[in-house]
Amino acid sequence: MTQNLKYTFGPVPSRRLGYSLGVDIIPMKTCNLNCVYCELGRSTDETMTLKEYISADAIVEEVQQVIASTSRIDYITFSGSGEPTLNTAMGEMIHRIKAMTDIPVAVLTNGTLLYLPEVREMLYAADLVIPSLDAVSKQVFKKVDRPHGHLDIDRIVEGIITFSKEYSGPIWLEILFVKGINDTPEEVQLLIEAAKKIDADLIQLNTIVRPPAENNVQPLSEAELNAIQKLFGDRAEVVANFKASKSQAKEESHGDRIYDLIMRRPVTKNELSATLNLTPELVEEHVSKMLAAGKIAASDYTGELFYTSPRLKNRPVIT
Repeated sequence: MTQNLKYTFGPVPSRRLGYSLGVDIIPMKTCNLNCVYCELGRSTDETMTLKEYISADAIVEEVQQVIASTSRIDYITFSGSGEPTLNTAMGEMIHRIKAMTDIPVAVLTNGTLLYLPEVREMLYAADLVIPSLDAVSKQVFKKVDRPHGHLDIDRIVEGIITFSKEYSGPIWLEILFVKGINDTPEEVQLLIEAAKKIDADLIQLNTIVRPPAENNVQPLSEAELNAIQKLFGDRAEVVANFKASKSQAKEESHGDRIYDLIMRRPVTKNELSATLNLTPELVEEHVSKMLAAGKIAASDYTGELFYTSPRLKNRPVIT
């Protein structure tokens, strides 16, 4: 019987975390940033409101259900469709999940709320925290992340530094570069100085790899990222694509799983095949039917075909 899952997705082969069970604890696109590169499109609910958007009971029950029926999960990862630290029940969720399994818990956060003691405290029990920092100057921060009006980048950086001093687990700092926006020598130097103060265990340098919120933003090339990596030093790495091994597909509702993943983020056929352990032929069959029925849309990005929700196709360009 196919599980009716509302808050979890995967396990998905992750470039960083192996087979990661994603946990969505925030409604779709509820965030305090509206990043130009976001693969989910523009934020529909840009907010600074901290509350229990989804209950701990609902999340823990579903995670327990998935763990019981899944053979391999390397990480349980709070990430997904919005900023997880907006949910005030996240700390309780982490504690309860860790009480029922030895699978490590990771949190992917934009780091903007770590200046708040109550938010930092929620993350203490996590096994790994991956905050983002895309800019240090106020002008570039506003241009690349398009923050909520109440956010201040100086306070955000200080919050991440404070958390790094208090937290006993590993911190991986992610920096996503957008061509012509936050890749200038001046901004890169500011990011290097901030990263030294944060003292993360690992600095992961990334760029746009999926169709972004705005069609007029471009990724850096591999050579450009490699050049920046050398400036950051030994702790920095360019995030490489995860290549998952394919195995024999199991008999279950393949179409539902394919559709669910496409609705969550833009994906290629190869990614669908690797993520869901389905043969390319089976993926092709289901994707073709969904396209013909208008359930999904195809979007070309840098010469590669991505499948996505119809509402995310043909996004207007901001100039």
